[in-house]
Amino acid sequence: MFNLKSTTMFKNYIKSSVRFLMRNKVFASINALGLSIALAASFIILLFVINERSYDHFHKNREQIFRVLNYYVDYDKTTAETPYVLATTLKEEFPQVEKAIRTRNLRGFKIKLKDEYINVPQALGTDSEVFDIFTISMIGSTLNKGLLDDENAIVISRDLAEKIFTDQDPIGKEIVGLINNEDHIFIVKGVYENIPENSIFRATCMVNSKWSIDPINKVYGIANADKKWDINYWITWVLLSKDSNIALFEKQFRTFEKKHFSEKANNHYSLQNLSNVYLGSDKIENSKIAGNLKTVKLFSSIAFLIVLVATINYIILSTAVATSRTKEIGIRKTAGADNKSIRNQLLSESILLALLVLPIALVMMWVTLPYAGKLFQTNLHIISSNFIIYAIVYVSVTIIIGVASGIYTSSYLSRLKVISILNNTMYLGKRKQFLRSFLIIIQLVIFCSFVSSTLIIRSQYKYALSKDPGHFTKNILLIDLGRDFNGYSAYINSIKSNPNVIMAAGTVSGLPMSNSGYEIFSHFQDKERKIQGEGIAVGYNFLKTMGIPVVEGRDFSEEYGSDLTKSAILNESAVKQLGITDPIGKVIKNQTIIGVVKDFNLHSIHSIIPPLIITLTDRYIMQIAIYYNPGTLNSLLPMLKEEWKKVAPDRPFSYTTIEEVIKDVYSSERNLTTIISIFAFFTFLIAVIGLFGLTLFVARSKTKEIGIKKILGSTEKSIIYSFLLENFILVSLASLISIPITYYLMTKWLNNFAYKISISWWVFSIAFTIAAIMVLLTVFINAYKASHINPVKALMYE
Repeated sequence: MFNLKSTTMFKNYIKSSVRFLMRNKVFASINALGLSIALAASFIILLFVINERSYDHFHKNREQIFRVLNYYVDYDKTTAETPYVLATTLKEEFPQVEKAIRTRNLRGFKIKLKDEYINVPQALGTDSEVFDIFTISMIGSTLNKGLLDDENAIVISRDLAEKIFTDQDPIGKEIVGLINNEDHIFIVKGVYENIPENSIFRATCMVNSKWSIDPINKVYGIANADKKWDINYWITWVLLSKDSNIALFEKQFRTFEKKHFSEKANNHYSLQNLSNVYLGSDKIENSKIAGNLKTVKLFSSIAFLIVLVATINYIILSTAVATSRTKEIGIRKTAGADNKSIRNQLLSESILLALLVLPIALVMMWVTLPYAGKLFQTNLHIISSNFIIYAIVYVSVTIIIGVASGIYTSSYLSRLKVISILNNTMYLGKRKQFLRSFLIIIQLVIFCSFVSSTLIIRSQYKYALSKDPGHFTKNILLIDLGRDFNGYSAYINSIKSNPNVIMAAGTVSGLPMSNSGYEIFSHFQDKERKIQGEGIAVGYNFLKTMGIPVVEGRDFSEEYGSDLTKSAILNESAVKQLGITDPIGKVIKNQTIIGVVKDFNLHSIHSIIPPLIITLTDRYIMQIAIYYNPGTLNSLLPMLKEEWKKVAPDRPFSYTTIEEVIKDVYSSERNLTTIISIFAFFTFLIAVIGLFGLTLFVARSKTKEIGIKKILGSTEKSIIYSFLLENFILVSLASLISIPITYYLMTKWLNNFAYKISISWWVFSIAFTIAAIMVLLTVFINAYKASHINPVKALMYE
């Protein structure tokens, strides 16, 4: 009986809601427009947030999986890279470690297919227990045990298997793989389903971890990198028992470190749970795939603000049509309806409208996803494993908006007394007017904050692009050589012979550098004092090529044979912070200082200029920087490509300009400017709709008052002026309130930069001007109509 009655009441609510929406098509259409824009925008942001937060949630044992972090005491830096020997040692000495593996990407790994080599990105050297630690689904009846125990074993992904073995069973088949520049035969031991994209553990194929040792041995000129505790190039993963005490385990690391390092260990190990790796690694070096928790929080806040604006907008518009519903409510109360049933009826209208808008919002989101992905700098799309989460979140947000939007209007109208309604004495006092004005102010505060924030971010972005970094920012071409490039000398000599090339030089990494080579220096006056700095290895003429002036001493020169192994150049910051007087001829790091260069930005302006030591190398050149004559790039590139084919026919020709590098370094700031600008526009669009509803409500409620004023001699201009003045005050208040909020938030954001702009007053003035123009223009439309009403008709208005 109860269920039947509830169902009947629910059906009646729906029918009444539909009839109301059909009768008030303008109200429904405007509200639907505002809600659909808000929902679509918030859905896109929530898609990004859900995707970011869902990383590695599909791993069954994720609460027991940990990555070992390596903290360098001297450098005050934490890295994800550890020694090869760490994994097996942890398993041997700690009973709570059930499984342990090391992983390292195998750069340059290729597979021979029909007499041609194909690149295999994300080839991984690891151990057999990887299949016990991570949830990796095997195809067929392959057992997970010991798949990579054999040195020539290989396990491949479904995509790679289909590419190599079309319509064949790969198990037991041979593959010729190019690894460490040599051909080797591998036996396929298994095929696994493609690892989901929302995983920080990714691999196209996996081989025995021993294949990752030889390249490191070659770099250090040793034969036992797998036994050395001071060579850190591998990621160590462990699976702990369920009853493990993580805090106690990390304390035990101190004893472990003393045993394998020394009594005063300079490395401290710690654990990071798999669930925290993707969004908790922004300060961890060499963390590979990583998200940004600050970005997730920022976009979550933007989504909340958009939903808030849409909710406020609905409340204002509902208030605007409330007067047309008072008699309906009075009649229903006379017929016996109680406050609860009327409140539920009004609330169901807002929820129904929100649900009706949901499909429209989803379509809008789907259409705009590709463009949003470019702005978010990610492949923004629906992940199948997250589908249920999307559905729950999207429907929940929609219902929450519906409930939040209707709660005020339904509560307010349901409490009206019958006599007041029938006598047309509905309470329109200062308290209600204050609430509506307050809601408009909130919308305008959000908009003004968005606009001024956009201007500040854009100013910082333009400052970053225009600031002199101390080296050339134009007419520099950077060619990627990759590791173990054997044709460097021949190639750079052919480049220098081109008449359009002013200067060319090799380097380990071009400017501005994205990675760091940390160094610890002893202070020259106080040997106990340690100074952290950085180092960069370059080829001959690199400083001249990049336009970095030597202010004291000399540059590296081929005329001095000792420069290659025994000479160094410092920057001004190094000389100053290390307390060096008369630096030329002094010895640092077993190398003689031959020169001092003017300070230049080694990285982006996010970081300060560090004390820097520049050394000469001919072994680790991975890029060539070319300084060319302006306007000659298009004629230079064909020659560079032809010469490349002569020295490295098996490698792709990859290049970029320094302008593109610099823009890419600050691409997040550029995209953030665009994103906030777009959401500012949406926010204001929705706010203007709400403001239109508010002025419509005020105009209707003051119809008789306006008629009396006109009879008593008020002019149309004075009536319009009264409307504009009231809303100008709202804009002014909103603008003033937004200033400290924006200043606080933007100051925190600018603190991410070592070199930054000062926040100027004009950004707030522009935000106020834009808001004032649009608001007053919107209000003027209704004010103009109200001021031209016929006084006789106004006095007859009900």
